[in-house]
Amino acid sequence: MERGQHRQAPRRQQRQRPQQTRQSAQPRRNPRRRKQKYTLHYLFLFLFCIAVGITICTNVLFKVSTIQVKNNTYYSSEELISRSGIEKGDKLFGINASDTEKMLEDRFPYLQSVNIKRRLPATVVIDVVEESPMGAAYTEEGYAIVSRTGKVLENKMIEAAGDIPVLLGLEEEKFTVGSYLYAKSNDGGRQLNEKLQMIQRFIEAAEAQLLEPLTYVQITDINEIKVLYDERILIDFGGEIDLDKKITFVQKVLTDGIANNHPLSGYTNENFEGTIDITNRKQLHTRAIAVDSVADPRAFTVFEDEEAFFAEDEELPTEAPETEEEIPTEELSELPEGTESEEE
Repeated sequence: MERGQHRQAPRRQQRQRPQQTRQSAQPRRNPRRRKQKYTLHYLFLFLFCIAVGITICTNVLFKVSTIQVKNNTYYSSEELISRSGIEKGDKLFGINASDTEKMLEDRFPYLQSVNIKRRLPATVVIDVVEESPMGAAYTEEGYAIVSRTGKVLENKMIEAAGDIPVLLGLEEEKFTVGSYLYAKSNDGGRQLNEKLQMIQRFIEAAEAQLLEPLTYVQITDINEIKVLYDERILIDFGGEIDLDKKITFVQKVLTDGIANNHPLSGYTNENFEGTIDITNRKQLHTRAIAVDSVADPRAFTVFEDEEAFFAEDEELPTEAPETEEEIPTEELSELPEGTESEEE
């Protein structure tokens, strides 16, 4: 009996050992991996909920109820809103802002830039920056309004606007509404027409020193700038050298009273007509004469049926007594405290 028992004991142990080996061979579950799996599950669920929420908000909740236009003076708010195609009830985030901005800029020449903004919960703001007219360029087909950036705002106008100067010397340009008066630069890029750049610099310098109003600005070539001041005094500045000093000196002569230097002319300082020549850097020359006899008639042209008419054979008005005076400018470095006139 004892021998049998002793013999069976090893067999039981042998039967039990494989079970222990199988149990030890089974992999243990990693609690960290299980936690990561649940984390990714909840993250995807969270992102899905956000996507659904955004879709509901953009398509159901946020709809346009108010449309505003800011900084517009040349076009009415109703006109801009109508052209934009944005309507009340549209999806706030369904508006294609960039395409609408470009369309408005192309459609309305006076708009320099357009910025469409969305304001929650239901407002659209059309914020515009408008062009600033610089002058009315004379052309054979009428006057063309040109902005300070060189953009053509209007063309074929019968008469020049009274609040901006006429620009003479740009007749060779093509004035298409919405286009820019660009010329190719030396590096292959684009820059404003050279004459237009001169006009731009002059007007900015004149405005800085309050030399206004300007009836017209004429650029014959790069060395010739002529300006009709207040429809009665033709000023020849010559080139751009010492332009600021020239303007300062002219302004001083006008302020001091130019008619005082021409007592025989019959003019007062308020109605004086004549010319100022400051092309010579060493002296300023003035003359009392009827302005109609020296001013460029193109600046006063009135167009009819797209054709200009000029009174070429019209007799010139009777000229006032003509007197001349030369005022030394001392190289324009210092303005003289007083002037002396010489009558001829």
